[in-house]
Amino acid sequence: MTAQYVDSRWIGKLERGEHRWPSVERRVALCHVLTVTDDARLGLYSPRRSPDAPPEYSGPQPAAPTASVTRIRVDDSLIAGQPDAVEVWLAELHRLTQQAGPYVTPHLGTQVRQHLDVLDHLQSNGGRPHLASVDARWSEYMSWVADNSGASDGGSWLDRSHRRANEAGDQLLGAYILMRQSQRALDDGAVRAAITLSRRSLTHGPVPPRTRTLCLTRLAEALASNGDDDTDNVITAARRGLQSATNDAEDEFASHCDLRYVTAVDARCRQLLGDTLSAGAIFNELLDGDNQVPLLDAGIWYAHLGECYLPDDPERAAGHGMNALRLANETGSYRAIRASQPLAIALRRHTTLAPVRAFVDAHRAAVLSR
Repeated sequence: MTAQYVDSRWIGKLERGEHRWPSVERRVALCHVLTVTDDARLGLYSPRRSPDAPPEYSGPQPAAPTASVTRIRVDDSLIAGQPDAVEVWLAELHRLTQQAGPYVTPHLGTQVRQHLDVLDHLQSNGGRPHLASVDARWSEYMSWVADNSGASDGGSWLDRSHRRANEAGDQLLGAYILMRQSQRALDDGAVRAAITLSRRSLTHGPVPPRTRTLCLTRLAEALASNGDDDTDNVITAARRGLQSATNDAEDEFASHCDLRYVTAVDARCRQLLGDTLSAGAIFNELLDGDNQVPLLDAGIWYAHLGECYLPDDPERAAGHGMNALRLANETGSYRAIRASQPLAIALRRHTTLAPVRAFVDAHRAAVLSR
């Protein structure tokens, strides 16, 4: 019997990754409290492993994994790993993303991780360098899945993607990953880092117009978060960039960056800079029932729209927050839950109002369920 002191400071270090491999007693205790079966389910791994080995998935797990989840078969043509298998790997990734659509499930994360395990094995000991760009793309997608499912290792997968993109000399993907890292920094409230990363993405080699436009939107939101009026100039540059954008296959990463997307970023920037009236009008128009809005984006836009109504109409703000949670539940996206957190915090002082109390309680339940 030994004393195992666990307080908020120790838990904080665990969450930040400063403790990667606690003592066996603490790991057993964590498994017991979190009702999981082993260390892998906790997302913990020994630092003695290879630095390229990704941390285990620590997101939500099904209560009783079925054979279809735990026995996903990786096609033999992918395992062969020959140079001509590059296109096969990319085709499989395209198939998986199209099949999943906007819905993020534990099964999807398991599929992608098992394919990445195969890629990791194929590249061991410096073998098959031609697979570096393939690994970079799969790792980037895994980071997106992790962020949307509420797992804590999205940043680690994005770091792996960045390393592989550099190994492959892939300038386009390198710029896209820097943009994604800027987005994650914004989600974490690290505004200064977000500005730096988005500026780096704009100088990371020549990239197609739509990808550059996407990088500009990240810079605009980062500047707005810092209260910088230069945001308007960046949004103007982003709109101008769209005029020269085409449906080039090379620009596939940024295919979602259209005029509607840039307009939503403009609304978000206005809201961050205090112009909630025009921001709310833009969001309302974008989310009008006649528009076919991407579900993942819509959940986040509803959360931002709710913030526009905070000063004058808390009940309406809570209603939009509930829309965000509804879409988060429908798609499995944790990012929409996270985006609605500032709204839930700001509305706590209005919980005497029944709609507000219902939203705050629903948000709390949504966070705990992840």
